[in-house]
Amino acid sequence: MTCEEAAVFTVSDLAYTNGETGSCEIAGSVPGLVSGSFDACGGSQTITWTFTDDCGRNITHTQTITVEPAAQAAFINAPADVTMTCEEAAVFTVSDLAYTNGETGSCEIAGSVPGLVSGSFDACGGIQTITWTFTDACDRTITHSQTITVEPAAQAVFINAPSDITLTCEEAVTFTPTDLAYTNGETGACEIVGTAPGLVSGSFDTCGGTQTITWTFTDACDRTITHTQTITVDPAPQAAFINAPADITLTCEEAALFTISDLAYTNGETGSCEIAGSAPD
Repeated sequence: MTCEEAAVFTVSDLAYTNGETGSCEIAGSVPGLVSGSFDACGGSQTITWTFTDDCGRNITHTQTITVEPAAQAAFINAPADVTMTCEEAAVFTVSDLAYTNGETGSCEIAGSVPGLVSGSFDACGGIQTITWTFTDACDRTITHSQTITVEPAAQAVFINAPSDITLTCEEAVTFTPTDLAYTNGETGACEIVGTAPGLVSGSFDTCGGTQTITWTFTDACDRTITHTQTITVDPAPQAAFINAPADITLTCEEAALFTISDLAYTNGETGSCEIAGSAPD
């Protein structure tokens, strides 16, 4: 019989008779004595009925009950494969998985087992497998595996990326590009954060010009972000003559001896913004 049937089985008394009547009749019933045992893995029980009459004669009957193993357990609500964001995977915890064979008493097989995690992920995603395994006392094994596909973390963006600006020539001389910070706003294994240097192209002189600063970052997932700032440089201030002489009146004799000097000019700036020199009349 099945384990479940054996669990509710009761032993009945066994009737006996010699088929006669009156003072020659031997009739009645005797209880059965149970030996042996069973559990969720099955077993064997023997029921023995014995009767000894007044004449010292014995009769015996033995019944052997073979008990089949209980039904094998199965996992309850075994989780299906899922796809998670990197951020979800970072806080995901593996739960124990319950199992049962739906029976009771000595036929019951029930409990829970932890899941074992294999595989890995990082900011570029990955795959993890969770495996739950249970082997019962009857050496029967059930297994369930869940595959978790982890998507790449959000792509980083530059923080406070500067807009295009216009500088004076003097400001442009001292201007130096700063590193530009980037982040994807996540944490732990999903975090993408750092700074990128700016690369300068273009040029300017006293007549002005244009420079471009480009910041570029490529993450480990081969995703690239770029920001470009255009700097328009105004021309340097126009030069002016220094101590330009005023109109004068000379005597003829003074005029005969008068020599004309070169006249200096400057725009008062330095370096590549400087306009300075002297001019003849």
